[in-house]
Amino acid sequence: MTTYEQDYVAADLWPTLNVLDNNGFAAYNIPESSALDGRVLKLRLDTAGEVSVWFSGGGAVELREGSATTVHQASIKEVDAGLFLVHFVRADDDMAAVVMLLDLTASVATVVRSSIVSGPAKGGLFAEEDVDGGTFDGTSAERHQRTADLVGRRIQYVYGPDNAYEHIYLHENAYAWQCLAGAEKGLADVDRARVWKIRADIYLLTWQEKVVPCDGVVILNFRAGAYQSTGRIWGYDTDAGTTNAIAMGARAVFLNHTAHDPATWTA
Repeated sequence: MTTYEQDYVAADLWPTLNVLDNNGFAAYNIPESSALDGRVLKLRLDTAGEVSVWFSGGGAVELREGSATTVHQASIKEVDAGLFLVHFVRADDDMAAVVMLLDLTASVATVVRSSIVSGPAKGGLFAEEDVDGGTFDGTSAERHQRTADLVGRRIQYVYGPDNAYEHIYLHENAYAWQCLAGAEKGLADVDRARVWKIRADIYLLTWQEKVVPCDGVVILNFRAGAYQSTGRIWGYDTDAGTTNAIAMGARAVFLNHTAHDPATWTA
């Protein structure tokens, strides 16, 4: 008789967010960048209006939003030439986080604002996302567009020697994941996920989990010789009663691609 190590794990027994923070999600991350130090970028966002972003050095980011000015400590990475991923938890509200994808070459930006709200996840909370497109300095550049390019792909992400996950992109709004090694080994779920095409073979992926109140925002670089992801997962730890942002960086391994052909559905 076959003996199984573990059965299906009830949602209330899943590890909380801070447990994941101790399991090496950034072993293969790319380094921080100082290339934006001293730069001021003026964004015109489609929903939020004008935002001025000053990179004063050492990861400090000053935002001017309307009449309000705030300073935040950010992670800044150049994920491709002239393409920067900036993320931070707001210094004025630790229940809110921001990710900015800034393409200086195309003068276009995508901003993801995340917040913890009442919802179906553990503790009755949920990570909500608002995604806004925009341009720099009033240019008329085309916004980053949602895409179905990843649908059907099955990809393994290795975050460290003992931490790996598998993703299957089911359709434009959902993906399935399972933990192959690490604190969540044996756990799996299907969650909301959306993908934007940024450049050839470079994508922005966001997801919102149902069980742990968190969301993830990462850049996927599937160019030959790269095949990596970098970004963060952020949310609320229901044991500690605080939010936490976990840096993520992985080597990506393409497993296969499944294409469904409706012509095969009939006899």
